[in-house]
Amino acid sequence: MRRYNKYFILILILIFAFAFTGCKNIRLDTFKDSDNTNDKIENKADLTKNDDSDEDDTKDLDNIDDEDNLDDDTPTPTIVQPIENIELLVYVVNSSTELDPVTALVPAGSDITPELIVNTVVDSMADQSLVIGVESVSTKDDAVIISFYSDKPPLSNVGSGLENAILDALAQSLTENLDDYNKIIYRVEGGPYISGHIELGIDEVYFEDAR
Repeated sequence: MRRYNKYFILILILIFAFAFTGCKNIRLDTFKDSDNTNDKIENKADLTKNDDSDEDDTKDLDNIDDEDNLDDDTPTPTIVQPIENIELLVYVVNSSTELDPVTALVPAGSDITPELIVNTVVDSMADQSLVIGVESVSTKDDAVIISFYSDKPPLSNVGSGLENAILDALAQSLTENLDDYNKIIYRVEGGPYISGHIELGIDEVYFEDAR
């Protein structure tokens, strides 16, 4: 009877031991599976975030490229304003040493000064291959004083007819465009005007417009 009791107690112990071991394995496996599942979910979430971040970066790069392309491809409009000019009537010397009136264009708003008129005449004659050597232009009272270089026309390399025509062209261009000046005085490098054909005192008036 005691043996049966011992066997019975031993069987109960074994059953209890097997039952406890099985529950423990089930709980451990369940816990491990749960941990693995959580890790997988977290890894998947991280991958999704990385994908979204990569997509955002790609979008940003695309936007930057698009903006750069727009900046590069879009031409900058250039507004060209037409230059307004006014007409100025001056005189030049033609091939027959006669005076020809020509209409020159000067910027609108320019002050019509003796220097502007002289420069316009000089430029107009240069278009006809006649280079005039003007040293300076000044004024005194109602007179315009023009000083020439001694080694250029009208002082050199011209005949008397061409020399007179150049001086007349300048004088008429000045007096017809200026109301405040009616006398023209010519000099050579600050001194009296003396050439092979004409000799004038330092303040001698070459041309006077009787108004």
